[in-house]
Parts: sequence; C-alpha cells; structure tokens
Amino acid sequence: MKRVKKSGRYLIIVLSVMVLNSCVDVHDTFKSKMLVSGKGEKIYINTLNWGVTDDYQYTVITKNSTLLKDRKDTISGIKGLDPFVYKFSGDSLTIFFQKGNRVDVKEEFKTIQFNYIPLDNKDYIKLLSDTRVNKNGCHLVSD
Repeated sequence: MKRVKKSGRYLIIVLSVMVLNSCVDVHDTFKSKMLVSGKGEKIYINTLNWGVTDDYQYTVITKNSTLLKDRKDTISGIKGLDPFVYKFSGDSLTIFFQKGNRVDVKEEFKTIQFNYIPLDNKDYIKLLSDTRVNKNGCHLVSD
C-alpha cells in the first residue's frame, strides 16, 4: 500500500512538472542599441537575456546588429555585465564594470576608442544609482 502511495505521488509530481512546462512559454530577450560615432561609424551593443526572469545575460559590442540574437552566438559575448553601464561621447566608448569581471571587446573599429574602467563594488553601486536617475551622462543597456 505504501509503495502505491509513493508511486502515485511521484506520478502527480511528474505530471505537474510536465503541465507547468507546457504552460510557460519562456523566450530569450534580445536587445540592440545602435551608437554612431562623430565620424559616422555605427556600433551596436547587443544583449541577450534568458531565464524565467531574464536573470542571465550576455553582452556583445559589435558591427553586426543581429549578433547574439540566439544563445549559439555567445562565443564573442561578455558574461557578467548586467546591468551594462557605458558612456558614449564623440568617438569614445567608456565601459564601467565591477573589478573581477573580465571585459574585452573582440572586434576592431576604425574610429571608436574603448576605455575600460574597473570599479570596486561600492563605486559601482553608486554609479548604477546615479545612472538610474540620469545624474552622470551614463546609460544602462539592460536592467
């Protein structure tokens, strides 16, 4: 009798998981932000988020507006830049990130220069706070 009850419980759990999986239609979220340098060169900051709450993210800075549209494109992506904080002025793109993350743009651009600014946690949190209220000229790509 106990064995039958256990089997029944497992069957109910398995069926519940199957029903929930078929009801939840979770898709990846792709965003692309185009930036144009003072000399007319276009670059794109593309992000791909996934997970039930979009809590996993890859970011890529590229000439291709559709790169990273699928998770199979993540080879050139940077993981751990969420939210992604940047400042773009003229021909300079400044990327702010937490120390310990490794950030390196793989593509080469003709006119755009990159500045990488690693910040400790306290300074990064302040930057995020100031950016959210538009105090510093920085932007968030994904939040």
